[in-house]
Amino acid sequence: MLKHVVLAFLAVLPVYIGAQSFSGTIYDKDTRNPIPHATVYLVDFEIGTVSDSLGFFQFTSPLPAQVKIRISYPLYESFQAIVPVQKNAMFYLEENHLELDEIVVSNARGDLHKNNVNPVEVRKIDELKAIPSTNLGELLATIPGVYQSSTGPGISKPVIRGMQGMRVVTYLNGLRIENQQWGGDHGMGINDLGISSVEVIKGPASLQFGSDALGGVLYFQDDAYARQNTQEIELRSQFESNTLGHNNRLEYKIAKNRLRFNLSGLYANHADYRLPDGTFAGNSRFAEQDLKSALGFHFKNWVTHIRYTYVNNRTGIPGHSHDSIIDFADFRYKGQSREQTIPAQLIRNHYLSLESKYFFKRGEINLLAGETVNQLTELEDKLTIPAIHMGLQNSLYQLRYIHNFTEKLSLISGFQGMYQRTRNYSDATEFLVPNGNTIDNGVYSIAYLSYKKWNFQAGLRFDNRLLESLENYKENPPIRKDFSQLSFSAGGVRNSEKTTVRLNVSNGFRTPHFTELLSNGEHHGTLRYEIGNRDLKSENAAQMDFSFEYHNEHLAFTINPFYSLFQNYIYINPIDSVAEGLPVFQYEQMKQAQIAGVDLGFHYHPHFAHFLHLESSFSTLSMQGAAGQNLPLTPQSRINSFVKISLKMKGRLKIEQLVLQHSYYFRQDRVVSYETASKAYNLLHFALNLKWSGKYPLWFDLGFKNFTNTNYINHLSRLKNIQLPSPGFNLYCSLKFRLESQLNKSK
Repeated sequence: MLKHVVLAFLAVLPVYIGAQSFSGTIYDKDTRNPIPHATVYLVDFEIGTVSDSLGFFQFTSPLPAQVKIRISYPLYESFQAIVPVQKNAMFYLEENHLELDEIVVSNARGDLHKNNVNPVEVRKIDELKAIPSTNLGELLATIPGVYQSSTGPGISKPVIRGMQGMRVVTYLNGLRIENQQWGGDHGMGINDLGISSVEVIKGPASLQFGSDALGGVLYFQDDAYARQNTQEIELRSQFESNTLGHNNRLEYKIAKNRLRFNLSGLYANHADYRLPDGTFAGNSRFAEQDLKSALGFHFKNWVTHIRYTYVNNRTGIPGHSHDSIIDFADFRYKGQSREQTIPAQLIRNHYLSLESKYFFKRGEINLLAGETVNQLTELEDKLTIPAIHMGLQNSLYQLRYIHNFTEKLSLISGFQGMYQRTRNYSDATEFLVPNGNTIDNGVYSIAYLSYKKWNFQAGLRFDNRLLESLENYKENPPIRKDFSQLSFSAGGVRNSEKTTVRLNVSNGFRTPHFTELLSNGEHHGTLRYEIGNRDLKSENAAQMDFSFEYHNEHLAFTINPFYSLFQNYIYINPIDSVAEGLPVFQYEQMKQAQIAGVDLGFHYHPHFAHFLHLESSFSTLSMQGAAGQNLPLTPQSRINSFVKISLKMKGRLKIEQLVLQHSYYFRQDRVVSYETASKAYNLLHFALNLKWSGKYPLWFDLGFKNFTNTNYINHLSRLKNIQLPSPGFNLYCSLKFRLESQLNKSK
């Protein structure tokens, strides 16, 4: 049915073949000198080019009468606007040594960050990888308000302002990613292959993304296509001493007139990680193979993207035990191995999406349809018989209409939904969730208004979710529950020459999952026996988020306090009992809970030392129930600081950048009865980035992570209960080769 709708929609789209050239020159606003090698990007069409030595650029592919253009150059403020397509246009950039204003893709309009009302952090992946990480979750945990819950380097889950699992939703190019996130021992389902940026939406975001986006959203955007009429090839390899791990990837891009194509692949393999005392975390080894492709083409008023990603992981499960009395020494090995053994997780993900946009004079229509398939296998006692063997298939559909009444007033309205099927395969010996279906549908409308220095946003959304289990499950009869919810969001942002003030109020909701409703058995991944609660209601949350930013040419700082109030908060509570040799936990509901905190940021780039960047952030929050009691898994308060030194050297071999990162995690003693307090600790990382500027340029990175070999256990580590620390000293080195060539332009 969905396939036929998509084909019918594409068939009626008008196709315009007539060409219309677009060219212009980029100048410095003060000196009026041309700016060479500036990046020019047509946002909606995902086409890019670079200005020549005289600041001139040109697009030769067919374009509509007006386009959204983004121009950027180091040490200048980015320019973005909707402009008429014409020849010999002129654009002016203003010098600013702090590059702080990224584009926000997740709000559908592609606004600059300073004009966005919602609490969003925008980060380029390459900037986060100034000091690389073994997994994507660890990389994201350097962003203020973002943490990770890990089961060793192979399994990492994002945590946004204390919320994780089913309260955090992940999107890849507008496609919702489902990866059995109800399980604390299940990872994200994606990595950084072919990803250019991430947007972290903090707090309830149901208005744009529907049910479950209660704690926040991670919105990933793929790399741009190659510049018009060029092809690129990039090879990158990285080695880490701690795990004797290697990560190898190959990426190829080609773009010619109307057609663009990206293809990339990755293979990674890591042995057990080394602990600070020289022993190894048993069975923490993991391996991964990935494939990613994207095909884009456009005519005058129409652009389409077809994307496919395949992820194949095999991850050991450290700390896995069936013993009623656990000896922590059993999880520390004297030797290191990468040999595949049990217990282990095997995860295969397929993500397929088709997105089409049609542009007209005052807006656009956007259709996105997708299919995601997750296959989860857990091997415990035998290699041939899986303990858990599950499939999760999700069909997604979204239709969005953007209408610009004037340059100051626009409206986005849409319809969004999914049909999700969870199935247990017959060869499994254990069943953690029943076979069931989830059907979501929602309609929404968001208005945007600009008035002088102000930008306002307000919207409403209505969602309906149907949950149905298909069979008796561990003495629980089938259920069929229908949930409906109205969500809202409203806020404003005011920009002046040196300040930005932002205030947003929003609410969201999350329906209980099958595991919370119907669990009745051991879950070895969490080392506990879990019992569900059929009477659980939907969670609701409302958040007030305020931020104040000051910025001049060389200094910027941000203060961002927030407060969230939850109704019917779902949590898991221990009861004084043991079953199957494991402590018993039961899902319960708290009438109210609250989360309050603040994120602070500081960035200094002094006028007298343009080579120096000093950055620091502080994040802290409190999670409490209505009676003032602590909630479990409250992240540690954290100070994260960077010193970056960019050097301009002569010669073929150059040191491009030196990076020093220091992180301080405060003691966490705000715990519940079954948690233990976590000690404070310091981490120190160092990176050296070099470039060889020969005929074929090479980039070489060398660095040290946990330079002081600190013995620490983060409060959110899932290995804390068996007293396994995080990795010790880690030396890494990487090599990157990149080649770009011009294609013959078609006549």
